[in-house]
Amino acid sequence: METLLITLRIFTLSLFAAALAFTFSVTLAVGQSGAVVKPEFTNFVSRDGTFQVKYPQYLVRCEHLDAENPDVWSPESACIASIPVCDSSGHAGNVLTCLAYPPNEFRGSELQAAALAVSRLDSFGAAECMQKWTNRDTSDVHEERVRGVRFQAAKVAETQGSYVAEHSVYRAFHKGACYELDVNLSTALATAFAAEDVPRKLTSAERDKIKTSLTESLEGFRFLK
Repeated sequence: METLLITLRIFTLSLFAAALAFTFSVTLAVGQSGAVVKPEFTNFVSRDGTFQVKYPQYLVRCEHLDAENPDVWSPESACIASIPVCDSSGHAGNVLTCLAYPPNEFRGSELQAAALAVSRLDSFGAAECMQKWTNRDTSDVHEERVRGVRFQAAKVAETQGSYVAEHSVYRAFHKGACYELDVNLSTALATAFAAEDVPRKLTSAERDKIKTSLTESLEGFRFLK
């Protein structure tokens, strides 16, 4: 009888241990599955459904504070710079979306803001869209395909006082409208600060990291109709 009781206890303990192991393995699998399934990218679709942008989910969606001031963006920490990153061509009223790099990572550096801005230039016809560049410092104008979309692309270097910006501009004329995508990086020069407050320079690797994130968003652009 005693032997039977011992055997039953051992059997019960074995079942209990097996149940614990099974619960742990299921929990671990769910946790790992959640980490894998969690999307790295999210989608923005324009209000009229004309285009979408698939972009890294850590980028910041910039929004207008109010309709009366289309050149004011929120959150200011990510979306505002002395040389604008959401309105690099002076057409804030037509900016359809602006996706900014999160500012905290490089706080204390020369970086003011960096973003991908998508705009519609309503005053441009097909010829102007492909040939008219509003900034006199435009260079390297060329045709470029990005994920099947044909763009007229260009580079713009802009300086205003103690501030500098790099713009990579991409234009496409689609169904009667001119669309412009701008990859913008705006920085401050040392002359913008008191000697004791001069920020550090971005490293080449840091610049590349920012541009890679925004380029991934550019490559996530496509027309839906």
